Amino acid sequence: YALPRRRCACTTTTVASPPDGGIVNGISFGSVLNTAAVALTAFGNVPIERAADLIKILYGQSVSAGFVDRANTRLAAKLTEAGFEQAMLAALMAEPVLAADESPVQVVTPATDPDTGELIPGSPHVLAIRTPDERLAWLAGLTSRSYDTVIAALRTFAGHLIVDGYGAYQRLRTGVDTVLAGIQQCVQHVLRRCRGVAKLGPGTLQSHWTAQVTDALTTAHTAVQDAKADHQSALDPELLAELRDRYDKAVDSGIVHNRHRDWHTGNHPGYTLATWLAAYADQVWHFTTHLNVDWTSNAAERGVKPAKRHQAVSGYWQTQHTLNRWCLVNSYLTTTRNHGLTVLDAITRALTGRPWLPGAA
Repeated sequence: YALPRRRCACTTTTVASPPDGGIVNGISFGSVLNTAAVALTAFGNVPIERAADLIKILYGQSVSAGFVDRANTRLAAKLTEAGFEQAMLAALMAEPVLAADESPVQVVTPATDPDTGELIPGSPHVLAIRTPDERLAWLAGLTSRSYDTVIAALRTFAGHLIVDGYGAYQRLRTGVDTVLAGIQQCVQHVLRRCRGVAKLGPGTLQSHWTAQVTDALTTAHTAVQDAKADHQSALDPELLAELRDRYDKAVDSGIVHNRHRDWHTGNHPGYTLATWLAAYADQVWHFTTHLNVDWTSNAAERGVKPAKRHQAVSGYWQTQHTLNRWCLVNSYLTTTRNHGLTVLDAITRALTGRPWLPGAA
């Protein structure tokens, strides 16, 4: 910005205040360059030094790597000051259905316990919690994948949760203060596991029972889609009972034929899968009795992909703090874009003290 200045008759010189974006070495960088810095690093997964080079190429303005980093810091500070994270979690907890997934990430400097100074055991992860329509998206940096750490943000959720089989989420159904309405196991994960086991043999044994499981579930999904299209609130009981019976018999076959089959790591994968399908059958079939619940956690899986892409390009996060900052900024930009705001508008609003907030008019 070229800031106008005027000298009064009293000899006092007054200079215009720059838009909120900060002054670096006497230069005021406005919302466009701040947006470029944040978008390249948070959305484009470009390393900070490279982002500074690209800004020079695109805009003809030399900026430092420090400016690029501080642009993310300023945006995160504005979001924190406005209570974006609290508003997002409140909005998510009020939803009828959510999907959750987590993925490991690399943090160079491990987190330490603030009381003891000891390293926190476990590996850092990014947790994604999203609505199935991806309207609301929240990412959080986790110091580990411990059960309590993963489910901490979901303890007050009273809706239906779609997950990928990780055991931590089961605590939301078995705890003393549990309010969760139900869990849906991602059926796409089930189908992928069935395809993996089907290749193992011997002969056509594994492909036979896994194909029956797959067919029962996909037929049920088609029936659910047809029922919703016809504005029905439930599936035909006889059809549902028949499909569930086919599933149960196929799973029993998988257990019987693989119970004593040798495998180099212990139980045969066919036996492991079949016993899991039997133990969590009600959660696998949850979508057939609650038609408002999607049968996959694809929304949450897509939610953790930005973290995987960022790590693939940039390699790591330096500290848990920078991971948390990236998650906060990414949550804000992803959600605002899903609500029709451009990245430039979303960042400009935040830097001027009026960020978009879930539930706000």
